[in-house]
Amino acid sequence: MRLALHIRGLPPIPFDVLKLVGHHFLSIPPMLAEQIVRLLAEIEFVRLGTEGTRIKTVVPDVPYYEDMYAQLGQYAIDEKLNEAEQLSVALVHRLSKTPENLEALRAKLGAENKLFTRAVAVGVDGSYLKQVRARGRDILLTPTHFAENPELFADIAAKGGARDIQKVFDAIRSMQGVPLSLIQKTGKLGNTNLTKGESDLAIRLAQDGLVKPPSITTSHAGENFFLFTPTPGGAALAPTKRDIYEKAMATVAAVRQGQFLSNKYKINNPAALLYVLKRDLKLGRATTEAAQQYQNLTHLRIARLDDVGGGFKQLQIINTPENIEALDIAYDLVNGGVAQGIEVDDSARFAIQQDQTFVESLIATTKLQKTKKIALSDEQQEQLDLFFIK
Repeated sequence: MRLALHIRGLPPIPFDVLKLVGHHFLSIPPMLAEQIVRLLAEIEFVRLGTEGTRIKTVVPDVPYYEDMYAQLGQYAIDEKLNEAEQLSVALVHRLSKTPENLEALRAKLGAENKLFTRAVAVGVDGSYLKQVRARGRDILLTPTHFAENPELFADIAAKGGARDIQKVFDAIRSMQGVPLSLIQKTGKLGNTNLTKGESDLAIRLAQDGLVKPPSITTSHAGENFFLFTPTPGGAALAPTKRDIYEKAMATVAAVRQGQFLSNKYKINNPAALLYVLKRDLKLGRATTEAAQQYQNLTHLRIARLDDVGGGFKQLQIINTPENIEALDIAYDLVNGGVAQGIEVDDSARFAIQQDQTFVESLIATTKLQKTKKIALSDEQQEQLDLFFIK
């Protein structure tokens, strides 16, 4: 799926280039590249140009999101996944919602012991499952959804809090960027009523830095923290998207500030406001609260604040590709609770569209940059400086 997402919408790709990029950027072993590409062809996500039995060209035909997953699901039905494959899918599906006690999960799924143990071992080896020991119990989780501080999640799950984690995260997902103070004050998260224990869990997750809540300080509402589900990890968030995702969270937090903690200028429809911001790259109304409400956006170089006089400032987005993408993600988070496209590494997509010589040079340069620099002695440095001065 990672490879399919990265080649969607691209022109025909030489297979040798795809194999090279897949290995360097997406950690796809070269020996598995042909098998993966032929599987994508079976699912009808690509067409293959061949000479005899050798793949020469890969022509992407990958549909978008809902259609993509529907097509993938239909393939799974048609091909009739074997019992081990079905169990792996079930494990990832359940653990994407909350970490679980390994033995309790074994009982819930009702799988044969040897098959279950094997499925877990394969998942751990493949890095899509993680097994953590907490309070004398083995806890399973998926690093894709619980990458940050997995030990804390494991500790909560070991105390029997797996359902609490799922309930709190489902509630946060329904209102990404909700102010923590609102939960403390009302005992509610959106339309979800929380018990004292569940409220405490949300607070603990924020305090431990698990969800990296942005904060905004204003003169009328003080300092407030804004809650999000954990930042995706591993393959779910490409390295090139991490800064963009953090910009998106800061944008959502600023909008939620206006929705829940405004002084005079309340935001009634956050999704509509973000849609206008995406379209016009500015807000039509200047306010006296903008300077404090959008302060993080100026610090992160997402936007600037134009002074229109009388203490009123108008938000203007700085038009860069990264900022536009951050706005798209912010809109997704507010409108549906989940961001789309954050798993795609832009560097990989760029490399896929180059010729093999360029890609080999790019990879060599990257490896050279990672090589540890050799420190020169004072005498050697002095001699080198003198050489360049001459």
